[in-house]
Amino acid sequence: MTEIAGFALLAGVPEASLRRFAADLKPLTVAPGQVVIEQGELSREVYFVFSGRLLGLLLSPEGREVAFSDLGPGRYFGEIAALDGQPRSLTISAVTQSRLGRLEAETFRDWMVREPVIGQNLALTLAERNRVLSERIFGLVVHDVDKRVRILLSRLAQARGELRPGGRLKPAPTRDQMATYVGANREAVSRAIARLSAEGIIETGRQSVTFRDIQALLDGL
Repeated sequence: MTEIAGFALLAGVPEASLRRFAADLKPLTVAPGQVVIEQGELSREVYFVFSGRLLGLLLSPEGREVAFSDLGPGRYFGEIAALDGQPRSLTISAVTQSRLGRLEAETFRDWMVREPVIGQNLALTLAERNRVLSERIFGLVVHDVDKRVRILLSRLAQARGELRPGGRLKPAPTRDQMATYVGANREAVSRAIARLSAEGIIETGRQSVTFRDIQALLDGL
């Protein structure tokens, strides 16, 4: 009950209803690398993330993956297919072992009727996602790979409270993961990282990135 109460989707839902909602969820544990939903499939369930981390990937017709969403505790996914009945638009897989709650599409729709505030909260979430997507598309269009890598590193550092001289990302994303996030190939990302290292802006180690000159990092944004 305490876990489900932390989801923005359920803000304002009465406690008694939250207990019934939690009872409708089917527990699911997924291992690192395990696919939960796959782009194009016709499943309809909605998933709630209680622990762990998952990544949503969009696969282009040419087979190239572009990161779309990073999902941690308190996030949920799969609601669009539950509403419109269309194929899944993303592939969602676990980065770490993750504990989820799974809700049938029909049950999800019933809850939206029973507790209208859920629909209101969902609308706010979709508006936020649309704004983030617009910003991401803009960034991919107007920024070169170097700037995209700087933006990625600064955002990760900020999110972890490490945006400071001596701040450290550990574990840091791999070059392949960075390439997925910024919509580039691994080689281009490796060259960008090498340039930042050569300029003394960052220092890389085994699964780590240490920030040496934050101002220089931000000056390139």
